[in-house]
Amino acid sequence: MVYVWEFEFYPSNGYIDAVPCGGWGEGTFGDDLNDAVESAADWLAETVDDHLMGRCELPPMDFGHKPEHGGRIIAVAVSRELGDIPAMTASEAARALGVSTARVAQLINAGSLDSWKDGTKRMVSKASVDTRIEYAPKSGRPKLAATV
Repeated sequence: MVYVWEFEFYPSNGYIDAVPCGGWGEGTFGDDLNDAVESAADWLAETVDDHLMGRCELPPMDFGHKPEHGGRIIAVAVSRELGDIPAMTASEAARALGVSTARVAQLINAGSLDSWKDGTKRMVSKASVDTRIEYAPKSGRPKLAATV
């Protein structure tokens, strides 16, 4: 499906800010207008992905906004489907993380991994698994700091 949203693009602190119209998030920025439009498309795609995974509701598409910061309004469009999101099954995520599938379910329920149902399979976003691998707490209890 194609998702379209209007953004206001305006110069700010040496960059071009890209703010979604209608008070929907803080947006992004770029080095120049082309970079800012690409960043806005990436921002919109990630936000739509969150919606597709069931984490947020998208506001209805709304057009005809007027600039609020003296910039210009540009409509940005992305084509996104749930199948576009790089994913793995919950059991593949468990293997990648070195944990049990029950632990993956706990991480999903805690909001630490992004997931959705695809028929009877639980799919987990590859990005959330990669983030968990990079920033996962070490196993065991933390060492007590030595007191002097």
